Amino acid sequence: MISDFFTTSFTVKRPTWKTDGQDNEYTEKEEAGAFLGHLQQAQAELVQNLGLSFTKAYSVWCAFGTDVKEGDTIVAGDVSYSVRAKRDHMVGSNEHVELVVELDEVAEA
Repeated sequence: MISDFFTTSFTVKRPTWKTDGQDNEYTEKEEAGAFLGHLQQAQAELVQNLGLSFTKAYSVWCAFGTDVKEGDTIVAGDVSYSVRAKRDHMVGSNEHVELVVELDEVAEA
């Protein structure tokens, strides 16, 4: 089963609207959850189709129903990735989600 490979722990950070003391709105990333997944370098065709050819792109496989959205940031250790695409794969008893992510940078501690 693919779930046997879900060994990397990710934290999900999602942009949310905030208001400062002078009623100015801004966005800030807040922790929205965590999940286990499997990280692997994305196939060249997938990277090319998404127009990510000048970045480092990866696929992350995780459990079906994982609360991750396009635009979220996922963090593993001190490395962060931007979620560029989410695809549900419903294949028999092996349902899972594939996230296409782009390497951001070393995350702040």
